[in-house]
This record gives sequence, structure tokens and C-alpha cells, in this order.
Amino acid sequence: MSSVDLSENQQPNLYASSTIPFIIALLCVGLRFWCRWKNTAGWWLDDWLILASLACGTGLTASLLWWIPRALGRHIQTFGPNATEDAYIGLFACELTYTGVIVLVKFSIMALYWRIFNKTNIKVPISILATLVCMWGIAVFLLTLLQCIPTRGLWDQSVNASCNVDSQKFLFAISIPNIIIDITLLILPTPYIMKLNMSGSSKKAIISMFLLGSFVCIASIMRLVSVMNQGTDADVSWNWVNQATWATVEADLAIVSACLPTLRPVYVTVRQKLFGSPPTNQSSDPPTWATLSTRTSAPSWATRILKSHSDDNDDTQPFSTATSDVEEGPHHYSKFDQPHTETTIAIPLSTLKKQATIDKEGITVNKAWGVEYNH
Repeated sequence: MSSVDLSENQQPNLYASSTIPFIIALLCVGLRFWCRWKNTAGWWLDDWLILASLACGTGLTASLLWWIPRALGRHIQTFGPNATEDAYIGLFACELTYTGVIVLVKFSIMALYWRIFNKTNIKVPISILATLVCMWGIAVFLLTLLQCIPTRGLWDQSVNASCNVDSQKFLFAISIPNIIIDITLLILPTPYIMKLNMSGSSKKAIISMFLLGSFVCIASIMRLVSVMNQGTDADVSWNWVNQATWATVEADLAIVSACLPTLRPVYVTVRQKLFGSPPTNQSSDPPTWATLSTRTSAPSWATRILKSHSDDNDDTQPFSTATSDVEEGPHHYSKFDQPHTETTIAIPLSTLKKQATIDKEGITVNKAWGVEYNH
């Protein structure tokens, strides 16, 4: 090796990159399970997969924290006689745990898509992607384990091992399909979100939340660049710093991005604490429950009972419908909700049910302030 400055030290940056993103990932997973508990929604496959990926992420962070003081972040000469052996042990452990995080996070995201869009044809592309991820994971695990035969020969020079895998080319080869799969996972839900029955601003907000995973793609690309630019001399404890940094950042950000779409209850709770009220729809598009639909059919008995006008005789507009999911906050009024045209009439529920049985139509009362007219 050429002469180097032995006082150079990147270990503080390594400690920060291996602990701070992991703490954020741990917090996001904890909040995800809290949200599921708060909504009494139970835990699904995607939740357990993200928990398994966090376990692998814990192993990755532990491997780095073991590796850094022994043979990472400084020039190889500054460590003891076992520095090269420790460096390869650390690399081997990080490669295995990194692969576990990436594979499990991808499966968790696909399980989330499957659960959310289960009534669409998204199951076909998910099945294809799941097969590709499984093939990628198996290939990486096998190449990691068999890059030297026996495996111990990777770090133990006293073992007569056959090592025929170029480490740099191996890392480069696994990064390209990983980035392609990440990009595909990002854009996969977009066309299905656009078909949802909600306002345009709500669709944009949901798509933006899913696209926050693009930070993972950036980290993957940076890791690939670091692999391409790393040195090939014996100073491995210095050459592998950038690769180790971006690998752990990518893994932890992948866990965070997989949790973000499930954390809306956290946003609602924080907003209530700060502003004292739940968020309301601020877009110009009215919510679907307040949107009037046009009908030309004659008004039914229920429509005539529920609306009374003093200034016009137009009965062609139906009673505005409301789902049972109306949030508290500013009310949206339709044409028939104006104060000067509204008449309040108390109708016994038994009468409504009896008449509905006769006319095959009636009023569905789901809960307070949730009234739906069925025609």
C-alpha cells in the first residue's frame, strides 16, 4: 500500500450511520404496531414480516458495532495483527443480515399491497415480483455462503479454500436487480390508487406517502456508486467504509418506508394534541358523502318525509346521502341543508322499518349522524 495518514478516522460517521437510522426504524415499527392496536385491526402478515426484518436489522447494526472498533473506519495498519480476519468476518455477517432485511421488507410491502388492493388484479404483478425477490434472495444467500469453499476460508487464511467469487463484482451484480425491484415496488400501487373513490388531493397524498420510499432507491444507488469507486488494495478497513455506511442506511430506511403508509393514526393523534381537532379535508373537492347525485326517478315516500321546501316544488333532486364514516369538524351542506329550507321531522324507527318492508326501500341508520337512504 502507498503511504497514508494513519490519523484519519471515519469511525464517528460509521457509529452515527449505524445507530441513528436504526433507532428511527425501531420507532416506526413500534408506532406501526401501536396504530394496529389503537384501531383494533389486529396484526396481519405484513406486520409480522416487518417485525422479522427489524430483527435482521438489529443483527446488521450489531454486526457493524462489533466490526467498527476492530477493523473498520481507519486504515488497516492502525489495527492489530488480526485486522484482516476481523474485517472479512464483519463483511460476511453484514452481507447476510443486510440480505435478510431487504428481502423481508420487500415481502412486507407486497403483503401490504395485497391486503389493501385485494379486490383488484394487483395480485398478478405481486406474484411475479414475489418470485423475483425470492430468487434474488436465494441467489445472494448462496453466493455469500459459497464465495469461498469452505466458507471459513473467506477470513481464515490458514484454511485451504477455493475462493472464486470477485467480491466487488458480486456486490455490483446484486445491486442492479435490487434497485430495479425497488423502483417497480414504488410505482406498482399508483394506477390502483388512481381508481379509488376519493378526491384528487387525497389520491395525491396517498401516492406521495408511498413514494417516500424513493429515499431507499437513492440509498441503493449510492451504495452501488460506493462499490464501483472503492479501492482494491489491501486497505479493506478503509475502502469498505462508504459501502458499509450506505448499506445500513438503505436497510433501515427500507423498514421506515414500509411502515409510513400505516402511520396515519399517529398523524391524527399528533394533530389533535397540537391543534385540538382532527384533520379535515382542506381540498376544494367535496367529500364523497356530501356530493349530490342526479336522479330523474320520482321521489319515494322516505324522500318526501325527510325533505320539505317552502320556496320551490322541484322534487327531482334526491336526498343527499351520508356514509357512516363522517368525521367531526366543519359540516358540508347540500342544497337541502340550508336553514331556510330545512324542516326537522321526528319519525319513529319502527314506522320506517315497517314501511321499508312494504316498499322495499327505506332508511339505514348505521350510527349517530350516519344516515343512508337506500333506493
